[in-house]
Amino acid sequence: MSAEQFSRLSLGEAMVTTRAGAAKAARASPRSPRDSNQDQPLPSIESTSPISPTPSLVISTKNLHYNVSAFDTDLRRTAKRGLEGNDIRMKYCAISDEEDSPDGSPTKYFYIGDDITVAIGGKLKRPKCTCGANDKGIACKHIYWVADQIISTVSDDVVKTPLHLSPDGSMIEDVKPADILDNKGLAMIANDLRWVYRDDDLPESNEEMKDDVISKLSVFEPQEALPGEFRSPESPLTSERSKKYQEFADLFIQYAIRDPSLYLQVHKILDPDFESRVFFEKIDNRITLTFNGLDEYIANGPTTTSPGPLRFDVPSCAKKLTALVKAIDDFYQHHTDVEDVAVRAAAALITILDRVTDRNVNAYAGITWGMEAPSDPVKNNLYVALIGTCVDGEPFVLDALESLPQEDVSRNHWGTLQDIQRKLAASDTPAPYMDTFQSLLYESRKRPASETRGGEPKRAMQ
Repeated sequence: MSAEQFSRLSLGEAMVTTRAGAAKAARASPRSPRDSNQDQPLPSIESTSPISPTPSLVISTKNLHYNVSAFDTDLRRTAKRGLEGNDIRMKYCAISDEEDSPDGSPTKYFYIGDDITVAIGGKLKRPKCTCGANDKGIACKHIYWVADQIISTVSDDVVKTPLHLSPDGSMIEDVKPADILDNKGLAMIANDLRWVYRDDDLPESNEEMKDDVISKLSVFEPQEALPGEFRSPESPLTSERSKKYQEFADLFIQYAIRDPSLYLQVHKILDPDFESRVFFEKIDNRITLTFNGLDEYIANGPTTTSPGPLRFDVPSCAKKLTALVKAIDDFYQHHTDVEDVAVRAAAALITILDRVTDRNVNAYAGITWGMEAPSDPVKNNLYVALIGTCVDGEPFVLDALESLPQEDVSRNHWGTLQDIQRKLAASDTPAPYMDTFQSLLYESRKRPASETRGGEPKRAMQ
């Protein structure tokens, strides 16, 4: 290259140094015909055409692909709202208690937010929804949402996408969600989807639901309150923690009544066996504290202002033991179908009776704390206060024992019952009480378990 040619390569004022400048120069310079044969800039990958509000391919919240090209615009929109329905929430699901369909398959119900219910299977030819948009047999968004949730629990090798929906929501490809429910079982599907599954009836009234929730929440009560005590009005001795817990329980109950799924979840978490174990742990502790309180009173006299162990005189101790017997009986009557409740109740009741029959003495004989002890046996003898005066009234402990499956009483506690019998015989026990005890002791071994277990309790709730 010559020096002259090289000088022509000089960078002049038209030199482009920025992208903006390049764009400006491109617009300003005329294109020659021969420029049209040169490479053209690639168009942007961003589409300038508007996105269709009703696409033919919809991806659900379960990441399943659905081809809805066969639907009209309105049905496409409905399917899209249902399949992409992040705003739809399942409260709980259940199987109908009504008469089964001809093929033996019951209807399954899905209770959704906003008090909407979707029903599938059973006698229904197609899914039904209470939202009002399903009146003409065309699926609503709730039906499509439930169907998508159900089919998402099927293994991937069975579900091949894109899937095709039927207009009424009864079919996905050649599979019926109702058949999946029957084959796999609603309980298992609910477990896969982490739905609340109702396997028992809800309480018939808000008051009944409230009582049940209170009973369950009492397991965490800071002062170890029993269910009946937790339902009672506030005591002057209630601690600040207990007052706050009562306020929390009241708030929780309000929400549980509005949303049964919350109630059902509490039942699942605080299952009957756990509730029973906690209740009888409290009962066993109360029994010990009550008898220790009587011993403390006998040793040191009435309670002083200084903090210390509980102290109970004989009448107070008798009243507390009577309340414990009633609490045990009430709990059993509400939990007759729970395994081992009868066994635990029998153990607690017999422990109370055994320890009372050990107390047929003047509790205050030989006291040294200066106060004149009462001379009335009802006030100084725990056995007399609870058993020795029983003529026409309810026999202490025995009524509650009679309501239990008798094999749980006799088989597990026969030795203790015989010891109690000997102590009663040696204590000039009133004839009505002794007769009732003898009947309980011997007739219980002849009574079949079926007379009490699995059926109605012998004695109705008061």
